[in-house]
Amino acid sequence: MYSHIHLGLIRVGIKSFVLLALAFLAAGVFTGASAGDDRWAGLEPCEISIAGGRLTAEAQCGTLTVGENPDAPDDRRIELAFAVAPARSGRALPDPVVYLAGGPGQSARETLPIMQRALRDLNRDRDLIFLDQRGTGGSNILDCEMDDGHDLWMETDLADTSESLKRCMQRWDADVRFYTTTQGAADLESFRAHYDIAALNLIGGSYGTRMAQVYLRNYPEHVRSVVLDGVVPTRLQLGSEHGIMLDRALHRLFDACQQDSECSAHFPELDSDFSELKARYNGNSQPIFVTHPRTGQGFEMNFTRDVLATALRFLAYSPESQMMIPYLVHEAATTGSPERLASQALIVTDQMMDLIAVGLNFSVGCSEDWPDWPEGIDQSATLLGESLTEVYREVCSWWPAGEVPEDFHQPFDADVPMLILSGELDPVTPPAYGDEALAQYSQARHLVAEGRGHIVLTNPCIGGIATRFIRSADVEDLDTDCMKAIGPEPFFLDLLGPAP
Repeated sequence: MYSHIHLGLIRVGIKSFVLLALAFLAAGVFTGASAGDDRWAGLEPCEISIAGGRLTAEAQCGTLTVGENPDAPDDRRIELAFAVAPARSGRALPDPVVYLAGGPGQSARETLPIMQRALRDLNRDRDLIFLDQRGTGGSNILDCEMDDGHDLWMETDLADTSESLKRCMQRWDADVRFYTTTQGAADLESFRAHYDIAALNLIGGSYGTRMAQVYLRNYPEHVRSVVLDGVVPTRLQLGSEHGIMLDRALHRLFDACQQDSECSAHFPELDSDFSELKARYNGNSQPIFVTHPRTGQGFEMNFTRDVLATALRFLAYSPESQMMIPYLVHEAATTGSPERLASQALIVTDQMMDLIAVGLNFSVGCSEDWPDWPEGIDQSATLLGESLTEVYREVCSWWPAGEVPEDFHQPFDADVPMLILSGELDPVTPPAYGDEALAQYSQARHLVAEGRGHIVLTNPCIGGIATRFIRSADVEDLDTDCMKAIGPEPFFLDLLGPAP
């Protein structure tokens, strides 16, 4: 049912939480949180836990009550959940950092254990704020699960998708017209005003870069600096180019394999293998037997082009998992056995169930993107095909869309320093999008991390650069020498792991 959603709507600005969690656990995570200054005196100590409890962080948590409808603030009221990692020094500078999560639909609070580690040096003297956007996490979440217990992400019947969403909408205590990026930015402004913060430093990841830019457009006087990691250009209808960008990223990865002597020797015809797989499962399915990664139970399933796309798309997000793709594509194409690709798809969809609030995803997409969906982009030959267009056409035909400003997709400039970050092999927000943003903003600098995928801030070098940028609010004299050592991970040549 939701294979269409994860193929296009789940634009998460996320890597595999399991991979990141294990990496950060190995590095060690600071978990002590002090109360900081008096600003957060009314908050309660809390523990944020992700990756099945394998990664935790202590913070200060609270809620802020706002009106759901900005024109009728005394009608339905909703609580916005947030967490703060206070400055470790206990003497926080007056301009905190706000992390804006991806999706749309990801909880910002659930990124705290990872981002606190990535921004550890910045957190020494600045508070880090994680406000769940309305419709996500602890902020009147618009989540949706199928009633019959089937996998939420890999069914393909659009009518069933609509019916399941309609049932969920009946259960939500929400008017989905007011769950847009513009209203989310207004909530952040309410938060800033409530805690009497003069200026914010914004960090947005993936869809969070749209939120950062909307806030910057509407409240520029309250923004000190902006970091955009995996940028969504202002003009872009989210998802309208996903098929093209994924295929380009995969072919770049295949080219990198061909330039590597060992990888090319093991997998000499990856482009042909990829084309063969797309053609084999174009309208066809293959019954296979797999073991569910969470339950450990074996079951039969049909391997389809949607399952193939699920596996390859989300493997392409992380530089570690990218290096598995040549092996898996070659194996499936030459042996006719796609079981390992199917297992990867199951792992991803199981994670998506917990990470993304589907209702918020559609509220944003049907309000902000579908009304101006571009015509004339033919993605039928791509791995993702026209699946996103099809699901938008179905769901947005009845979904109550919210109001969006007329200039929402019009480029603008602001007198605010901006650091733009891209991964060379990002399959959803490629470096070309970063170049678009660079041309739009007059005080911007664009850095591309070689061999990296979607979201690069968690790389220690990039995290250090972002820290120095926010401290200085200056892109001119930024030391980026450490980026010379960034590169791709080694390719997997067999099941034993990456090449030495």
